[in-house]
Amino acid sequence: MPNMQLVVFQLGDQYYAVEIDYVNGINKVKDFNIMKVPNAPNFVEGLINLRGKILPLYNLRKRFFNEDFLSKDNEILVVRMKDIMVGLIVDEVFDIISLEEKDAEPATNLFLGIDSRFISHIGKTEDQMIIILDVPNILSQTEQQEITPMFSTEKAT
Repeated sequence: MPNMQLVVFQLGDQYYAVEIDYVNGINKVKDFNIMKVPNAPNFVEGLINLRGKILPLYNLRKRFFNEDFLSKDNEILVVRMKDIMVGLIVDEVFDIISLEEKDAEPATNLFLGIDSRFISHIGKTEDQMIIILDVPNILSQTEQQEITPMFSTEKAT
């Protein structure tokens, strides 16, 4: 793993990050009207219209911790997840950092017997540890198969 550029954000009192290559923008929840989707999984907040594109919106606190928390002050991290753009609701986006290979431990070495498919690495800086998410695996295969046809950026030919 070469040096990584990471977008760091907070969920509760923990720091998380995603590789910057997945990120397509950062927005405020208060700037959107969220349309609820009937019978959606609990972590799906709804849909937003971002510059003419409809994006599904996932609440990462609900996804990871089953905590029902949403505030107008939350931020939306717009990421590309395989063939679709999605919005990930986070508490706050903090910074963009560069992390050297020596400062990131693969998650497979740290977690045995728990569901760690969301986690790519654990990074460390001088003053904090950061959970680096594996963006393509935030949704399960089944969830991706259900969502992708509705929001794919690829048009059928």
